[in-house]
Amino acid sequence: MNGNKNALLPRLMALLLIPALLLGGSIAAQDDPVVIDWANDAAWHEAGQDAVSEASLGATGIGVNTVIFSSTDSYQAAVRGALPTDDAFPLFDWWFGYRMKDLVDAGLLADVTDIWQKHIDNGGYPASMMGSFGFDGRAYGLPKMINYWVVFYNKHVFAEHSLEVPTSWDGLMAVAETLKSNGVTPFGLDVVGCRWCSFIWFEEMMVRVDPALYQSVMTGETAYNDPQVIAIMEQWRDLLDAGYFSQPGDFADNWAEPFVNGSIGMFLIGDWYTASLARAGFVAGEDYGIFVMPGITEAGNRSLIIEGRPLLLAENSPQRDVALEFADYFMSVEAQTIWAETSDINSPNLLAPEETRPGHLVDLANAVANGEYELYTRYWEATPPQIVEQVVDLLGQFVIDPASLQTTMDGAEQIAQDYWASAGGE
Repeated sequence: MNGNKNALLPRLMALLLIPALLLGGSIAAQDDPVVIDWANDAAWHEAGQDAVSEASLGATGIGVNTVIFSSTDSYQAAVRGALPTDDAFPLFDWWFGYRMKDLVDAGLLADVTDIWQKHIDNGGYPASMMGSFGFDGRAYGLPKMINYWVVFYNKHVFAEHSLEVPTSWDGLMAVAETLKSNGVTPFGLDVVGCRWCSFIWFEEMMVRVDPALYQSVMTGETAYNDPQVIAIMEQWRDLLDAGYFSQPGDFADNWAEPFVNGSIGMFLIGDWYTASLARAGFVAGEDYGIFVMPGITEAGNRSLIIEGRPLLLAENSPQRDVALEFADYFMSVEAQTIWAETSDINSPNLLAPEETRPGHLVDLANAVANGEYELYTRYWEATPPQIVEQVVDLLGQFVIDPASLQTTMDGAEQIAQDYWASAGGE
């Protein structure tokens, strides 16, 4: 395995200590530490995982050995191949929502609902976040990373045109019209260089109008061409027809450049866009700010799209119980503070100190902590990938040719029907 770092010895150590665990309770009560493997395909996570490992050794007697794969394809193949066996990595990163459902259905993941509930009860995580990491009220993944989807806006452009952050949908439309009238493209949206980006405004318009309807479409209970969905798509079409979005080719190879230079005023994207802007020398609070898209309806005001990178635990690993104890520590404020500081991420733990969060996300994190938003899984993970991978291409065509609305949604519904029929309506 690439980057295994002589992982065999720590695995053998842990296996030898399992009987002692069963007899003696917590790992921390044992004389010798236990080190278990944590696999992923993100090399930049290694320093953070190593730092959490060191802290965990002191707190629980459990450390982790980071196993990095340089290729996502080889990583997925190795993890999937090992999961049904006792060679499974006890800890590993994956994709959340429906992209982990096949592993759940096969009984390959440990149930971590109790860990979630413990940390929800102590105020560390919002209850609505857990639903993105499991099914039917049970959780099978923990949030290693959470990104909120927000509108980035160019503060210089807003100041030049005397614009304020909109707090209503009508206000947002007024901002868009002012920008367009002054030669600035209101919203950036690249569906040519980024095929998956076509779902961004589809999901956002849905949750801004009727978040319950969005959930219903995701689970196959409501059709893509249902009149309620069509009506929402018509609202999006009106924005496209009004010229509020960038055109194919506007981005070239760089999403940040047209936003930084002011030719695009706003960009709806995950908060990870912060890193791209930092590389471009754009400073949060000085050059740009963020806001949550206002609701089109009252129900839509409380919606917030999230994406996450989950930490999963292998049910078949002989080190499963050790991994569960480490996972409980990883969810704690102590571990999350270390993880945030060493990985430069916005910790999903709402009790992590504000100084560990990117400054422009502090207010948003506090609003989530105060229960001001309901969290919804982004489209890419909210519905089966067999549907998503085809529908995003249809949505991309719709963005380019808004007149194809009905054809797009009829086609999307046929894709969904075919999948749900073959899946037995799961």
